Amino acid sequence: MSSNSKFSTKAKFILGIQHVLAMFGATVLVPFLTGMNPSIALLSAGVGTLLFHQVTKKIVPVFLGSSFAFIGAISLVLQQEGISVVKGGIISAGFVYVVMALIVLKFGVDKVKSFFPPIVTGPIIMVIGLRLSPVALSMMGYNNHSFDINSLIIGIVVIVSMIIISVLEKSFFRLVPILISVTIGYILSMFMGLVDFSPVSNANWLGFSQEATKDLLALPVFSLTGILAIAPIALVVFIEHIGDITTNGAVVGKDFFANPGIHRTMLGDGLATIFAGLVGGPANTTYGENTGVLAVTKVYDLLYLE
Repeated sequence: MSSNSKFSTKAKFILGIQHVLAMFGATVLVPFLTGMNPSIALLSAGVGTLLFHQVTKKIVPVFLGSSFAFIGAISLVLQQEGISVVKGGIISAGFVYVVMALIVLKFGVDKVKSFFPPIVTGPIIMVIGLRLSPVALSMMGYNNHSFDINSLIIGIVVIVSMIIISVLEKSFFRLVPILISVTIGYILSMFMGLVDFSPVSNANWLGFSQEATKDLLALPVFSLTGILAIAPIALVVFIEHIGDITTNGAVVGKDFFANPGIHRTMLGDGLATIFAGLVGGPANTTYGENTGVLAVTKVYDLLYLE
């Protein structure tokens, strides 16, 4: 969609909230699984996304969030070496992204794409996502070969409401099915007594926790073990990145390999990951969840998307 969007600023804000909901679960899930701080993960994802859009000339409608591919390595290094070594490893992974961007720039995108056909990129992206399917089932209340009935009811209501809203004709509501279905699920959870508001009422309006501040101020340590454990994973995520940008371009009808170029999108990932490493967040990557929102809503509005 061009900059002459038919949507008002208010409508775009609502659509933006939907993108936040789409990315939120996965972005905070990675720090929960690895032991990192969710607040810093959200900070690094937000700033990293802004950096990405600056590098890619503001024409690639993607969100950058916590990468699933790094979960095992980050968790192990964090337990064994601490947050400082994890920071050094993630910063090193970011520099691997930057090096790959320079390689693409030098040898050309067609040469690089020839090494990563869909038969290679597709299964890798699927494996990265499917390896976390047990986590999704457990969040639906699945345990010991049975579901918690309340969790199952809420999950079904959310999915069915999303499908119904998505097929509405000539309605703005069909553009925000995720936002509405999650809201319905949350309200239902409240009526079923499954929402505890005490953490919200006891929380400060502003500020990080002491744990977050400690992680934020920790200086990176470039340990050989941390670098070898974390940085090479960027080579795997590079293949995922090729697939994500290909899919995103197919959804919005643009060839992002030609403009702004895969070297720019990879550089954006690299700078975002370097920032994440500096502040203590997980490595960032382009998010298929938000590309899915684009496919559902057909709204791809960025200021300079032509």
